[in-house]
Amino acid sequence: MMNKQKKRRLTWQKEMVFEAVMNSDSHPSAGDIYAILADSGIGIATIYRQLSNLVEDGKIGSFEFQGEVRYDPVMQPHAHIVCSKCNRIWDVELPAEIRDFAPMNESFGDFEIDLTWKGVCNDCK
Repeated sequence: MMNKQKKRRLTWQKEMVFEAVMNSDSHPSAGDIYAILADSGIGIATIYRQLSNLVEDGKIGSFEFQGEVRYDPVMQPHAHIVCSKCNRIWDVELPAEIRDFAPMNESFGDFEIDLTWKGVCNDCK
């Protein structure tokens, strides 16, 4: 049996949600996207649905931060730096060799990297 991926059409709502994530440098939550698109008339349920579809389709990434799902336009493996005071999140490029440090374990075939540094940014010092 062949595994068919569901083909979704590109709606104006999906395009607006996608652009809001891509144009943000703050790793927005669904609530942040809702605030950004407040004048568009897009409801919060549609925003959640479109974010979920975009993640499922591999167009954007997501990760949990302080109990909330945040959305990330960067799809290649990378780390984050988080300010412990203002909670701003920055992307950090990882060296290609990082995969060489994955532990040897016969129970796993492939690993994802989830690396976060925490500190206080210069604006909050």
